[in-house]
Amino acid sequence: MEQKIAITKDTPIETVKKYGEECSRCNSCCKYDTGIVLEEDIPRIAKHLKLSEKQFKEKYLVEHEKFNTKCFKLKQEKNGKPYGKCIFLDEQKGCKIHTVKPLHCNVCSAKSTHGEALSHWFTLNYLVNTDDPESVRQWASFLKDHPTIMGGRLHELIKNKEKLKKILSFEILK
Repeated sequence: MEQKIAITKDTPIETVKKYGEECSRCNSCCKYDTGIVLEEDIPRIAKHLKLSEKQFKEKYLVEHEKFNTKCFKLKQEKNGKPYGKCIFLDEQKGCKIHTVKPLHCNVCSAKSTHGEALSHWFTLNYLVNTDDPESVRQWASFLKDHPTIMGGRLHELIKNKEKLKKILSFEILK
């Protein structure tokens, strides 16, 4: 019987990476979207590609925003579609940067047993900014249609009930 694990917002990154290793490398995620690239991912990937960080950003990244947090995504080959494969996906060999791929790609495999929980862990730790009321409101909107992991509910993120109420009612804008 498969043992269920509890991934929480506070699960250590080493543990999260371990569960992210469950990726079957089917490339399903990479065929329809790309990973989020954090600032700390950029030097490692640029070095691997023998590019400056600036060259890497210009050639392979697009600016992105999620939960009112600016970040980057790897470029896509869209071929006229609203979605597309990752620029680093080789259909036969898989990910061309697998050994240095972004943290998001390492932990957020859609087909992993814990894929959704790992995705929420990443989002809560790198994209939802509890110091940004708009980020909190966008997360609140997301939660209307999605479950979350322990530590990701609004009252767990913003412990002050009055402050949370003011954020959600737009009394606190910034």
